[in-house]
Amino acid sequence: MRLFNDLYTIYGDLLVKKDIEITPGAVRKIRLLGEKHKQVRIPLKNTDIFTDFVNIFKDSRYRTMLAPPVSKKEICAIAANLKIENDLVFEMARMKKNLPYTYNHVLRVAAFTIKLSITYHPKEYDKEIIAHCGFTHDIGKTRIPTEILNKKERLTALERAIIETHPTIGYLLLNYYLKRDRVECSLASLEHHERPDGSGYPNGIKRLRKYARLISAVDVMDALLTKRPYRKKPFSLRATLDYLVKEAQEGRFNMGIVLSLISYARKSKPSLSDIKISKTRRERLPDEIVYEKYK
Repeated sequence: MRLFNDLYTIYGDLLVKKDIEITPGAVRKIRLLGEKHKQVRIPLKNTDIFTDFVNIFKDSRYRTMLAPPVSKKEICAIAANLKIENDLVFEMARMKKNLPYTYNHVLRVAAFTIKLSITYHPKEYDKEIIAHCGFTHDIGKTRIPTEILNKKERLTALERAIIETHPTIGYLLLNYYLKRDRVECSLASLEHHERPDGSGYPNGIKRLRKYARLISAVDVMDALLTKRPYRKKPFSLRATLDYLVKEAQEGRFNMGIVLSLISYARKSKPSLSDIKISKTRRERLPDEIVYEKYK
């Protein structure tokens, strides 16, 4: 894997030159550079990020999905107690300024991945790690030109290739900022667009780590439900969940995770074993460019 542009830290220090092959050795060098830079962690509750995070619960699209039995208080408590690296607070401040859609997207993804970590095989997930993954999985987008991210027309092959470097960029940045800590977070950034059938990117792997599996489904759900420059209108919740079910049936998402999201969307909050999926789509999917093909 190679990058199309030189990669710098938030402070302007060069990490990787463009066109250099990203090898395990190159990643180790980035970690060593990071170890020379003193890192300070602060509770997320002491940042503006947490204030913005609390406000996402006002989003009418997710009123039912973020309703109890898992409470707002429980989700926010996990986020509040997350110790996050000061450099990543600065990275997210830049994201908020330059990429407000992506910033609000990662806040919503964090909320849902925290909720999934509580309700879906809760013993498997470290709550602080999953919160960190949610907030930082798209950090690589901050290095993608905004004119590509906000383009209204169909992407060219080159533009698509540039966008598809953002998981790798995120992985490299997190290796620098996190050093040898929280490896699961840098790997979640790298793998959140991979798919179990091998159709994802950047590496086309089939075995995703558990944190990436949670992030990937929620990432697509929120993207489809949100108005984007390349799509005239967002998908409805019903169409979005139908799309996720179809993708899970074809081996691109974990069905248990998708069923959990369906349970959140229903007022009765049924158990996964009680959820009945209609064999026929009750809502026609929009004739728009979908997230998986053009971002």
